[in-house]
Amino acid sequence: MSPGHALMCLVNGNLYFSISQQPGIGGEVVPHQDNSFLHTEPTTCTGLWVALEDATAVNGCLWAIPRSHRNGLVRRFLRGEQGVYFDQPSPSYEQSDFVPIEVKAGSLVLIHGDLIHQSFENQSPKSRHAYSVHAVDTVGCKWSLDNWMRRKVDPEPLFSC
Repeated sequence: MSPGHALMCLVNGNLYFSISQQPGIGGEVVPHQDNSFLHTEPTTCTGLWVALEDATAVNGCLWAIPRSHRNGLVRRFLRGEQGVYFDQPSPSYEQSDFVPIEVKAGSLVLIHGDLIHQSFENQSPKSRHAYSVHAVDTVGCKWSLDNWMRRKVDPEPLFSC
């Protein structure tokens, strides 16, 4: 979140259970930036990813390109008259640039909205459950009108520091 902006709201919460990371199957999440999907002006999205079980390279932990958030937003996911679409093609990334973010159950991983990250299918005999939620600032920024996820009203702050 931007320095000096103490008010924030939760945008969405997703409990990643049986669909994405069950033993031996799970689902791959391709490289992306959260600001692509939850865009504010200026960008303020922060992901909060809580490991409910140990997350390892074998069972589908997060992988990220270190310091990639410093390069800014690569593309946006928009809603227009023809539906939803990306404004740019997907860049190709060198898989060797990604590093695993292996954490123990109960760990919190904070994800800058511009950080390029992904996860792979679960190749282990164990599940990998996690809870993910995203927050955006509500002071000094606006929810982008062309976001794929539309809001009828501006978000209300959850708390103030």
